Amino acid sequence: MAVSKIWNVNSRLDKVINYGSNEKKTTNPDYDPLKTVLGYGNNPDKTEKQLYSTGINCDAEFAYQQFMTVKMQYGKTDGILGYHGYMSFKPGEVTPKLAHKIGIEAAKRIWGKRFQVVVDTHLNTDCLHNHFIINSVSFVDGKRCRETSWFKNKMVFDEVCKEYGISVIDKPNRIVDRSYINQKEQAGMPTRYNLAKEALDVAIENSKSIKELEYNLKKLGYSCNFNVNHKYWTVIPKGYDRPIRTYRLGEKYSKENILNAVLENNRPVKYKPFVQGQVQYKLSTRGTRLRKVKGLRGLYFYYLYKLGYLPKNKPRNNSRVHYLLREDLMKLDKLSNEARLLEQYRIDTVWELFSYKSKAEKEIETLTENRKQLRNKSKRKNCSNLNEVKDEISEIGKRLKELRKEILLIDDIAERSNEIEEKLEQAEIDEQKQLRKEEKYRE
Repeated sequence: MAVSKIWNVNSRLDKVINYGSNEKKTTNPDYDPLKTVLGYGNNPDKTEKQLYSTGINCDAEFAYQQFMTVKMQYGKTDGILGYHGYMSFKPGEVTPKLAHKIGIEAAKRIWGKRFQVVVDTHLNTDCLHNHFIINSVSFVDGKRCRETSWFKNKMVFDEVCKEYGISVIDKPNRIVDRSYINQKEQAGMPTRYNLAKEALDVAIENSKSIKELEYNLKKLGYSCNFNVNHKYWTVIPKGYDRPIRTYRLGEKYSKENILNAVLENNRPVKYKPFVQGQVQYKLSTRGTRLRKVKGLRGLYFYYLYKLGYLPKNKPRNNSRVHYLLREDLMKLDKLSNEARLLEQYRIDTVWELFSYKSKAEKEIETLTENRKQLRNKSKRKNCSNLNEVKDEISEIGKRLKELRKEILLIDDIAERSNEIEEKLEQAEIDEQKQLRKEEKYRE
């Protein structure tokens, strides 16, 4: 009984790929022919482990880098980054090898001609299941992936399963489960719904007509349909295809209430006469001092400060973080690691960034060659210091792992830094507007 599903990946594509190819999930701990026949299952030296992770039109181990190379080649690094598919089997109906074979065959038929795909078979539950991670951009022509219809893909999945004698569900139920979204919202984590609310709040506050409201939403990356003749109004966040009906965001965002809020902004405001008072002086804060630091290091430290998670700074309430920045609250670990790397190697410019990357890549080549020689040496029968050689191989492996992580961080810094600068500029403009409004109210 094969069950399937597919959904968008709008952020952290590397995390999805790493989850799919997790060795703990793709390793069959019980796969050992000798265990059944000879009872050697408790001997670690005789346990054979079989991995089920395959790349189609890419190398599964370096899939993330190859996905991003195609995106950068065609200039399509924004929007939907990829798609994550799922295919599960009835317990005991398939072997790991057959499940993986069915997954590869189905992926080739649906996406294999134009897209890069990673197929991972997870064996850590009673139900064997395949994960499909698909690049959203074709390596053939650079066009976006459109083969994402659940119903069409299910037909192919069912077709392959029937060829191998696997049962399928003829009339599946599609039930929308919002429990995960509700849990994220209750925890204060950003979702497309609460981000849409914040964008609407900002746009409504600065609009005196529906046309101006549409324009302000467009500046924030949202498209909308506010036709007065339509029963429901909708907004579509950047990177998504499906519209959100505004009334689903809450009673405040119904068609009637949005209209009333915009009309309310048209009422004339009465200002009190200006009374000259004492001069006020603003003391320097940690934020102003960090803002004066130039280069990539200063940019990252100030951004973490605005998110409220700079070291030695108490975490602030997420609701006080600007709405443009809140999405990156889910990326704090990676942002912190990138800031530490910049500080550790005193990197301030893009030239210094790629200079260090070139140095790291050369070190990787040297270490890889050294490890190869040491492995050859360890295989010789007359190797007298085998334990020392193995320790040295292990140390090289650890260093290679660190260097590869640093290269991934460097690529992300180069891609993310311009976006961070734009967000900070817009956030500061909005904050200045808010301060001016508060001053008028106080007067």
